[in-house]
Amino acid sequence: MDNFVNYLENPAIYKRELYRAFKRIFSGTIKESFLIDMVNKVENDPRYGIIFLGTNDPKKLLSLDSVATGNGFNYSGTCKMIVMCHYANTVSLNDYERGKQQENKLYKEKLTDDVMKMFRIEKLVTPDFSNSSLESYLPIIFYTAALNNYLGNKYDEFANQKVVMNAKYNYDFNCRTIYKLIMKIKSCINLADIRATDELMVIYRSLIELFMTFAALWDQNDAVINSFYEFDQAAFDNNYNGTIPEHIKLMAKDIGVNKIKFVNYGWIKNLPEFKTLSNKSRAFSIGGLAKVLDTKCGYFCQDFGSELYKLYKACNPQTHGTMLVMNYFQLELHIFQNIAVMLKFICEVMSEHLFKFDFKFGNIDLIDELNIALNDSRKVFDWLNSDQKNLDKTNLDYRDRAICSMRMKK
Repeated sequence: MDNFVNYLENPAIYKRELYRAFKRIFSGTIKESFLIDMVNKVENDPRYGIIFLGTNDPKKLLSLDSVATGNGFNYSGTCKMIVMCHYANTVSLNDYERGKQQENKLYKEKLTDDVMKMFRIEKLVTPDFSNSSLESYLPIIFYTAALNNYLGNKYDEFANQKVVMNAKYNYDFNCRTIYKLIMKIKSCINLADIRATDELMVIYRSLIELFMTFAALWDQNDAVINSFYEFDQAAFDNNYNGTIPEHIKLMAKDIGVNKIKFVNYGWIKNLPEFKTLSNKSRAFSIGGLAKVLDTKCGYFCQDFGSELYKLYKACNPQTHGTMLVMNYFQLELHIFQNIAVMLKFICEVMSEHLFKFDFKFGNIDLIDELNIALNDSRKVFDWLNSDQKNLDKTNLDYRDRAICSMRMKK
């Protein structure tokens, strides 16, 4: 069949070939008749046409070639949204329960509403995706990508114009670090999309370390920030040519700590929270930084820093002796649940303490939608961890993917 079938010229043939494509592409991931039913339901929803005409040039998107390549707003994206929303909703159900949901009118209406929300913000999200995987449309990843890109747009809007709402905090440090965090999160999203597991773990680990630094320093005065810059430059020089400034060597000697550890994390000695720690808890390392965050961010999450430190260590099983494996689906949920929490913290700092803006895009509250996706994904993650047999019930091809060590030894 010629791939360049035009809907306006041959609507019947177009639909026939399209449904054949659905069966080829999504076989094994969703019941084909249910997918076709949902595509028709979405397509016939009045909101669909309004969103379509408001975000696309129909003349460029009505050939099967456009559909097949997955560019822009089209059936490929529609199907992936339906498949992954349905998958997230029903992965913990048995075949009978899933079948009953597929016949349930209220469930179909809810699924249509969920897909319409994703449609409204698709243009905010899809530039990051290679369109090679379904994972990008898993709600926890989709809404993380949407919020991160929205934050990037706001960064460009405010930071490049040097708009400062609150000069109480170090503007340059926060802007630089937030930009780096946005870029690292974007990298994690892109690497998950192409299933580059090893590379994803490397970036994820560096994201955790940078986020811990940001959480410790975002509200500090210029003296503390300048000390961080001094040690950061010294650590870079030491890694590059093995030289450490004499005054930093002397500080390390006076305190009685290893100069290599001190040059990397000596700056934390200036943090108010570090000075309140007991001598036993003080350490010039990322573990010491975790203790600082436990004290500083207790309002946010119990053992905030220690939990981040566990994640950091779990990213490198060769160094830290982690054990127990996750399949790829578990790994995705685990990583993006934590990225979502980091991202919400960044949003709070940026929108309430640096600039002033909300998180609505196309009448969709991105924070609210991410919270819903986050809570739903946690339920699925708990279900997966409750019984090893549940891993075998996941009906996508996760079982044949890379296995990654992620959980710490007890």
